[in-house]
Amino acid sequence: MMGLILYGIMQGITSLRTLERLARVDLGCMWVTGGIFPDHAIIGRFINMHSESMTGAFFESLTRAVLKKTDSDGSCLAGDGTVIEAACSSYNLIKQEAAQQALEAAQQKADNHPDSAKNQKNLEMASGAYEAVIDRNEKRKKNGKSGSAVVSPTEPEAVVQKMKRGRGYTTGYKPSVLANSKRVVLAQAVDPTNETTVVNPMLDQSMQVTGEPVDEMLLDAGYFNDDVIATSLKRDISLLCPEGKEPGKPKESAKFQKGHFYYDETNDVYHCPAGKELVLIGKIKGSTRTKEQKIYGNGPCEGCPLKDQCTTNKKGRRIKRYAMDDAKDALRQVMQHPKAKKSFSKRKAMVEPVFAYLRDIQGLNRFRRRGLEKVKLEFGLHLLAYNLSRAVKVSIYVILWLNWLLWLLSGSRWSFGSKRTNKGRITMKHHALQKVVLHWI
Repeated sequence: MMGLILYGIMQGITSLRTLERLARVDLGCMWVTGGIFPDHAIIGRFINMHSESMTGAFFESLTRAVLKKTDSDGSCLAGDGTVIEAACSSYNLIKQEAAQQALEAAQQKADNHPDSAKNQKNLEMASGAYEAVIDRNEKRKKNGKSGSAVVSPTEPEAVVQKMKRGRGYTTGYKPSVLANSKRVVLAQAVDPTNETTVVNPMLDQSMQVTGEPVDEMLLDAGYFNDDVIATSLKRDISLLCPEGKEPGKPKESAKFQKGHFYYDETNDVYHCPAGKELVLIGKIKGSTRTKEQKIYGNGPCEGCPLKDQCTTNKKGRRIKRYAMDDAKDALRQVMQHPKAKKSFSKRKAMVEPVFAYLRDIQGLNRFRRRGLEKVKLEFGLHLLAYNLSRAVKVSIYVILWLNWLLWLLSGSRWSFGSKRTNKGRITMKHHALQKVVLHWI
């Protein structure tokens, strides 16, 4: 049954009914599954019954086997994430007022018919949508954003966000992976909006697979934040992560960012791009809402030719320094080193092709299941099929290499004695190499 599911996903087939037809008409599928012809409902029940092991124990055991087959490890991992559209429609999104009205209507129906399981399910769904839109509105207000959040009444966990490949804004999730140099995925996770919060659990999963901690981690500029840096320091991981698009280069903007200012630790001052000093003018203690920070300013901004590119504040430019800024400055210096740039250049080749394969070969452009837990299951199945395809690809390379070796052995350049003896020796080599081929298969 598992062979049927993974074989179908490797062919870009995820529909249960299409898998049912595939098992009946595809000879390769018949060979993989041993000739079973399960109904689509049975396939669905099998996936639901074993969902926890598929994304947990089975994923880890299969990944260990693939690592052995590809002769690779998890000492150096590259991480990345993407945005994939949710199953719910983006045309039925509602705001807080509509969510409240839907909740009241569902509550009334549940009160009138308390024995109806359908009404109770609708009430639970409406309650989840209302709580989700309230939570998002509070976060928008806290972050200083205007407007009201919207939510899907059928899938409230999906969040409206910008899609990849110029597909605009719609509801979706953010899956993330950690892959090694052979592009084998050692860890995976899905979050509705944030890629950085799943770095720590993915490192735990990678250690669970390999039994060894990660030595080096390569991440893009989206992971340049306090939590990821603190995690790497705590785990003693060599982190390579630029602040901007290029290693060691600050983010491009019309205004000077904090990364354009140099901090002089000896004199406890900041040097601006114009060469002026910004001194310490205040401190703020940490609380539940704010982080502990120092404020630098009182620079000679009046009359500076770069003021329009720096700040519009009448009091001049202000810089806030947090506790993790020392680690960020150290990471910036590391990323300016030529060896660090060379090592970081491997990241794209390690992890970017993973999502390209999932989208173009396995057809993962939109999730078919609703809800975060089911989306995690679907993404886990795709990665099981992907890792298996990596082992198959290595086996194919070995078979091609052995065929090339057989061709060399049968060429005229090899001379081991008489023709009869030579043929005998070549035949023996053919048998030996066939055993190796069978071993790899």
